[in-house]
Amino acid sequence: MDRAQLRIALFDALQAANVPEAFDEDLRRSFLDEGKDVDLSQLEMDSLARMEFCIAVELSLGVTLLPRQVQELGSTGAIERFVAEKLA
Repeated sequence: MDRAQLRIALFDALQAANVPEAFDEDLRRSFLDEGKDVDLSQLEMDSLARMEFCIAVELSLGVTLLPRQVQELGSTGAIERFVAEKLA
């Protein structure tokens, strides 16, 4: 899986976690097209959103990610690296 596909899967997981309103068009474009690293605290994900995000990641990518790991990793870039390592 290439980086663009991984970022699309993570973006889709964020949408599944009901945080799409946090992604305005500029942030969405910079995340998907330019590889911007988004600080997850900026998205104000509660515990349910983190759980939904983890489930979506596992369903789409086959990688188990726990809500506490999402909190510890703290950014989309760190999660992307974590998932890429698991897929390698």
